Amino acid sequence: MHFFDAHCDILSVINSPSQLVSNNRHWDIGRALSNGPFLQVFSLFAPDSDPRSRKKKMEDQLEMARLAESLFPERLKMVRTDGDIDNWINDRDTRQVRYIIEAEGAEILGDSLDELDRLYDKGLRILTLSWNFDNSVCDSAAGVNTHNGLSAFGRKVIERAEKLGIIIDLSHSSDKTFSDVEEIAKKPFIASHSNSRTVCGHRRNLADDQVISVAKRGGVIGINLYPRFLADTGNAGITEIIKHVEYISSLVGTGHIGFGFDFDGIDYTPDGIRGVEDTVKVAEALLRLNYSEEAVKGIAGLNFAGFMRRILSGCEYSENNI
Repeated sequence: MHFFDAHCDILSVINSPSQLVSNNRHWDIGRALSNGPFLQVFSLFAPDSDPRSRKKKMEDQLEMARLAESLFPERLKMVRTDGDIDNWINDRDTRQVRYIIEAEGAEILGDSLDELDRLYDKGLRILTLSWNFDNSVCDSAAGVNTHNGLSAFGRKVIERAEKLGIIIDLSHSSDKTFSDVEEIAKKPFIASHSNSRTVCGHRRNLADDQVISVAKRGGVIGINLYPRFLADTGNAGITEIIKHVEYISSLVGTGHIGFGFDFDGIDYTPDGIRGVEDTVKVAEALLRLNYSEEAVKGIAGLNFAGFMRRILSGCEYSENNI
């Protein structure tokens, strides 16, 4: 089975490229490949409150990923095009992780639209508009409503990103930011690591209308493993993960659900999940619940892969009947 994880913060917690190959954290190449071909979205992430510091650290992480690929080309390869996605889907290689670069927060742009072009050339393919701070582009779900949604600059960022083929990710965005993007987006967008707010009432999760909006536009929602986003008690295991899959699928079907585990960005994992090596347990649990093999393969990897292939090939927005 192919596995696609739409969000991982490993680059923010390691000190050298070799640690991507093996470490004692949630994610490394060896464990990722233990259950089959793996495509990982690496997040560029820094929790610093100073935007300039965040930008510098995110840029450093991008260079670390590129250096790791040059040092270990047989273990790691960047995905840039729809053809790269096709190659991964058709490949049974369990020696090499394919990876996509995502920036978790528009601080990486500074105040320049031209940074999008430069970062695209370096491999950026997903832009998560915010983390836990409002920034020059938009308001965060954990912010103070600086702009009441998207800023004027943020609207320009959406337009330029879509022209380049950079996917907009609304995990962490405020509800007003979400609705502003809904209003102006011409291409599908994603919520790379967000769950259902109906199942767990955390502000980081998606309301039902937001789930439906992502799916109607052809996007995908990545199930996040952070127990505080899985259950109101903060205590969760595989059962709670499945509850989010089941509820979201009741709204939009299984074709708009994927994995966005948030490994190495969460301070503890659900019971039964030590790290990336255990992600197969979620797929196995779904199969035991009589989800079809096709549906489980989609959730495990092919839904996100198919979405990425469509966007990277330049598709336009087309509303689905949900």
